Amino acid sequence: MVGLTLLLAFANSFAQTTGHVPSDHRGDPNFRRKSNLDGNNLRASVFNFGFSGRTTARPDEYAYEWPKNTRRLYVALAAIWLAGEVTDKNGNIIQVVDFPTFRQSPQGKTWNLEPVPGFVNPDEKDKNLARSDLPASWPTAAQGGWRDKRSDPVDPGWVGSWNGFFGKNIFNADQEMFYRCSDDLYTRLPYIPDETDPKRGGLGLLMDVRAFAWSQVLINDAVFFIHDILNDGTKRIAKTSFLIWLADIVGNDSADDQPFVDLQTSIAFLTDADRVGTEEFQGTPVGVASIKYLETPGNEVDGIDNDGDADAAENAKVLSQITNPDAIAPLFKAADFQPRSLKAGDKIVLIDSLTFERRVIAYPQNGGRVKTLGRFFDLPAQGIALVEDTTANLIDDDLDGLIDERETLHLKRFDEISGTVRPVRYINYLAFAPGDTIKRGFIVKGKAAKQSYTSVAPMIDESRDDVFDNDNDWSGRQDDVGLDGVEGSGDPGEGDGKPTSGSGTDFPGEPNIDKTDVSETDLIGLTSALQDPAFGINFNTVADDFIWRKFMTPGRFFIPRQTGEFDTYVSSGYFPMEPGQRQRMAISVALAGGGVTKNDDLLSAVEKQKQARNAYEADYQFAQAPLQPTVTAVTGDKKVTLYWDDVAEASVDRYILRIIGPAAARDFEGYRIYRATDPAFEDAKVVTDAAGNPILLRPLVQFDKKDGIKGLHPADIRGVKFDLGNDTGLLHSFADTTVVNGQRYFYAVTAYDFGLQAVNLLISPTETSIRIDVDPQGNIKLGSNVVVVRPEAPVAGYLPAGVTKLEHTAGSATGQIGFKIIDPRRVKDGHTYEIAFQDTIIRDRIPGRGLDTLTTKNFTVKDLSDGAIKLNQSTKFKQGDEVPLIDGFRLSFVNERRVELNETLSRWSKAEIYPYQFTPVSFLDVVGEQRPNDYRLIFGDVGIAASRDTIISSARVPLPGKRVNFKVVNAADGSAVPFAFGEIHGSDGRFSINPNDANETDIIFFMERGTGNRLNFTWQITLNLKAGGRNPQSGDTLYIFLRKPFLSRDVYRFTMRGEKADNDSAKKALNRIRVVPNPYVAAERWEPLNPYSSGRGPREIHFINLPQKCTIRIFDVNGALVKKLEHDSVLENGTAIWDVLSKDGLEISYGVYVFHIEAPGIGQKSGTFAIIK
Repeated sequence: MVGLTLLLAFANSFAQTTGHVPSDHRGDPNFRRKSNLDGNNLRASVFNFGFSGRTTARPDEYAYEWPKNTRRLYVALAAIWLAGEVTDKNGNIIQVVDFPTFRQSPQGKTWNLEPVPGFVNPDEKDKNLARSDLPASWPTAAQGGWRDKRSDPVDPGWVGSWNGFFGKNIFNADQEMFYRCSDDLYTRLPYIPDETDPKRGGLGLLMDVRAFAWSQVLINDAVFFIHDILNDGTKRIAKTSFLIWLADIVGNDSADDQPFVDLQTSIAFLTDADRVGTEEFQGTPVGVASIKYLETPGNEVDGIDNDGDADAAENAKVLSQITNPDAIAPLFKAADFQPRSLKAGDKIVLIDSLTFERRVIAYPQNGGRVKTLGRFFDLPAQGIALVEDTTANLIDDDLDGLIDERETLHLKRFDEISGTVRPVRYINYLAFAPGDTIKRGFIVKGKAAKQSYTSVAPMIDESRDDVFDNDNDWSGRQDDVGLDGVEGSGDPGEGDGKPTSGSGTDFPGEPNIDKTDVSETDLIGLTSALQDPAFGINFNTVADDFIWRKFMTPGRFFIPRQTGEFDTYVSSGYFPMEPGQRQRMAISVALAGGGVTKNDDLLSAVEKQKQARNAYEADYQFAQAPLQPTVTAVTGDKKVTLYWDDVAEASVDRYILRIIGPAAARDFEGYRIYRATDPAFEDAKVVTDAAGNPILLRPLVQFDKKDGIKGLHPADIRGVKFDLGNDTGLLHSFADTTVVNGQRYFYAVTAYDFGLQAVNLLISPTETSIRIDVDPQGNIKLGSNVVVVRPEAPVAGYLPAGVTKLEHTAGSATGQIGFKIIDPRRVKDGHTYEIAFQDTIIRDRIPGRGLDTLTTKNFTVKDLSDGAIKLNQSTKFKQGDEVPLIDGFRLSFVNERRVELNETLSRWSKAEIYPYQFTPVSFLDVVGEQRPNDYRLIFGDVGIAASRDTIISSARVPLPGKRVNFKVVNAADGSAVPFAFGEIHGSDGRFSINPNDANETDIIFFMERGTGNRLNFTWQITLNLKAGGRNPQSGDTLYIFLRKPFLSRDVYRFTMRGEKADNDSAKKALNRIRVVPNPYVAAERWEPLNPYSSGRGPREIHFINLPQKCTIRIFDVNGALVKKLEHDSVLENGTAIWDVLSKDGLEISYGVYVFHIEAPGIGQKSGTFAIIK
C-alpha cells in the first residue's frame, strides 16, 4: 500500500513538507526533445526544458502560428524562469535564477533546466517528447514505464498507458504533452540545495510541465501550459519568484510590434502597430496574441485571501459554515492599512518560521524583544508604531499575524469576474486571546485542532498540498476513484468514501482535491511586469542577482506600450517554498483576428481568454469530443470518394458520465465533412460570430443520427449556435462530384456530439479536431480523420472495377441486391462471393388470428475464393441501410417486408375474367402457412386434374375429392401443387362464382408438403364479381406472384472484377493526352502555397490522360532536351506533374516547347505547349 503510506505521511498537511525525502531525478541534456503542439487551430514547438516557440530561426521549430499551416506568426517564444533567494555555503544571501536554455559554463556544459529521463521513449524515431496522441513517444517497458509511476502498487510504471494530468489513460484534452525537468546542472553558484547530494546544483527544483490543446470551439484558438514546480531539496527557499518571458514576432516581423500588459485582467498582449504583416498574411490584417496568467503561485501562509475567492458564489456554502465570519475572517478596511500604534498590553501575533503557527501574546509591560518569522523585534516600554512594508518582504512588519498585506492588492483588488474593485478577507488573529495558538490556515485555537469546515479558514490560505478539500466540492458519488484518478483500477483510496489527495505523491489523486483542483491555490497574482529591448541579455554572463532585482522583484512595473522589438517579463513572487512543497504557474496563449480594427481583435482575444479562464476554473474538465474517425480517400475523374469507420459512435464522454450518468455520456450525434484547398481550412472558415470574426467551418455535408435530436443547439457560442443536423441518418461514405481535376483538396471528417441540455446545465456540442502539420519543406502529416487528395482522370485504357455476374443460385426471393464500388483499389479481381440468409417469423399483430409470416433475420457474406467470412449475420438488409464495406464494395438491399401477394405482377391471362382473391387459408380454426412460392392456375376441361379428398378444421368439414377443370403448378419448377376444392357454386367440378350471388364462390385450398412430408394448408383462392365479367374457362391461366423476402432458402453468388488498364484501349486513347494549362500564364489555381519566405513558389504543368507507365521528354524549339519525366502511377492517376524546372534544376524561360511521350507496348504521342510569364 505504497500510495496510502505516502498519503499518511502528509496527513498533517503543510508542516509535514519539512520531512521531504529528495528524489534521484536529475536532468540530462541528452534527453532534450521537441514536439509540435497542434491539437487545435494553433501550432507551436514545445521543448522539454521549460520553453515553447522557437529557440532559433530553424525551419523545424515553430513560433506560435495561427491559424496553423499558414506560416503566420505571433509569439516567438514563451519560457519560464525560476528563482529563489537563499543562503549559500559561505553564509551569504544570494539569488539563484534557473533559465530554460541559452546558458552554459565556460567549459561548454549546460547550466539550464534539463529533462529528466524516464518521461519519454528515447528510441522513438522522431524524437518527440511524450504526447498523449503518440503512444510511441511514451516510456516503454524496457525503461520501466513512467519514472514517476513506478511506485504504483497496482500497475508499476503504467506501462502502455498515458500519464495524464487527471489520471491513467485519461485523455481529457485533444492533445496533451508531459515532461519533467530539473535545475540540478546549474552549478555556477556556491549553493547546495540538497544535503543528500552535494553535487546537486540549482535550487533543487523539479518542474513538471503539461501542455494542452482542445478543439472545443470556445477554446480552439488557445493552448495551455501548467508548470508544477517541486522543491525537491532539503532546504527552504525563503523567497521564491517565477517569471514568464515572452518574445513577440507579430505579423512575422517584430520591429513594429506593440506589446503591453493589462494588470487588471492579467493578460499580456502582443500587437502589431500597423496590422500589416509579411507576405504570408496575403494582405489580411494582422491579429493579436494574448497570454493570460491563469494560475500564479499561492501563498498559503500569509493569512490573507489573496485571490478573493472566499466570497465567490461557488464557495458560499463554505463561508456559511463559519460562526461569525465577519469577525474571525473579516473583509479588509482602510483602517487596516494604517500604522499600528502599540503599547503595553496590546495584542501582538508571533509567527513560527517553520510551521507558520500564530501565537497571540500581550505587548510586554516593560518592553522587550520578540521573535517572529526568524526576525527579532525590539519593543520599547513606551510603545511603538509599526507599519507594514509596501514591498513583498515576506515579513509581518506590524505584528498582526498577516504577512505582506497591501492596500492595492487586498483592499482594492480588481475582481475579473464581476469587473469590480472590492476588498478581500483575512484571518483576524487579533480576535484571539493572549496565549492562544492558531495553526496555519485555521480560525480556531489549539495545536490539536482538526481540519473541518468549521475550523479551517474559508478559502483563506488554502493549499493544494494540505490534504483537505478546501472548497468542499469533492463528491463521493462522482469522484471516489482513488489515487490514480481512474475508476475501477482498485488503487488506494478508491471507493473508501473519503477524498484521496495526490499531494506528496507522483499521482494525481481524485478529482476536486489538491492537485486536481486549481481553486485550492491562494493565488498571489502578478507582482511585476516589465518590457526590455529584445536581445539585451547575455545569458552566459548576466549575474543572477541582476535578473532577480530587475525582473523578479515585486512592485516593479514598466510597461509603456512602446513600439519596437521588446520582450515582456511578467513575474509572481515572493513566496516561500518548503522542502517537498509544490507551486504552480499556468498560462494560456490565445490568438485572435479578423476584426475591422485592432480593438476588435483585442476584445476578441479578451473573450477567448475568458473562456480559457472558465476552463481553468473548471479544473480543465469539460465535455469531450467523440473519438476520431479514420478516413480513407479514393480519387476519380472529377470525383473524390471518402469512407470512414464507426469508432466515434462508441464514444463515452467521461465528463458527462461523471456529472450526469451513462445514458447522457454516449452522446455521439453525427459526422461533418469539411473541404478546403489550403491546409489551414481558411476557405471553409466562413461562419462568423456576432462581432464578425470567423469562428466555425462550414461543412460540405453533414450526416446526423436519426434520433430526434436536430436543429440548432440552444447553447450560444459568441452569437453562433451549433447545427446538430436534420435527422438525415448516418452514412460512412460520401462522393464529392463538385471537384476540379488537378486541384489539391484537403478533407476532414469530424465526429460531433449533441452536448447537453439539462435543467441547470447547458453544454455546447464538441467536435473532433482537424490535425494537419505542414512543415517548411511542404511535407504533410495528417491526423487519422484528414486526407489530402488530387482528383485526376485515370490512366489511358482504364477499365473500372465491377461485378461480372450475379446469380440467384437458390430460393425465390423477389428483393433486389445492389453493388456500389467505393474503393476500386481494394476490389479482389476474380473473387467469388456468396450471400446466404436466415429468416424468422413475424407474429400476427392480432392475437389468435394466426397470420404469421416469414421475413429476413440476417445475412452472411463469404468469400468462396479464400473461405473468409466477410460479414457475419448482418442485419443491415433494409432499404436505406448502410452495409459495411467489403473488399472495396458495398452491398445494398431492397427487401420485401413479408411474404404477400404481388398485386402488380399477378394477373389473369385475360382481363374479362372475374377478379380473384388470393389469401392464406382461413377456415374456422385453420390458418394457412404463407409459403413463399409463385403459382400458376391453369384451366382446361374437367378432368385436367383432381382435388384431394380431405377434411378441414377441427370440425372435420369434408372436402371430397373430385375431377376439376384446373390444375395448380409451382411456377419455379412446374411441379404440381396438391389442392382441395370447396365447391359452393354448382357441382360440375368447374371453379366459378354465381353471377347473381357473390357469396356463392368456389374455394381452392392449396396443400403443400411440410415437415414429415405432411400436407399443410397454405393459400386459398376465391372469385369476386365484376360487371361484364365471366368465370374462367379452358385456356385461361391465373399467374400468382408473391413478394418474398430474402429467406433461408435464398443463396446468391457473384464474382468481382478488379480495375485494370487495357493496352488496346490505351492505344486508342493516346490522342486524348493533353498539357494543361496550355498556354501556362504566370500561375495556375492548383499550385500550392509558397513554402518559402521569399521568392517564387512551386509551379506546375500537368500532363493528363497518360498511360500508366510512360516516359515524357520535353524539348525546346531547337530540339534541346529540357526535362525528362518518368511516369509510373496508380490506375486512378493518369497525370504527371512537371515543376517547370529544367533537368539542371533551373527555372525555364517563356516560349514554345515540344513534348514527346513514349509508352512501351502502347505507342507514342507528341505535341507542343506554351509558357507565358
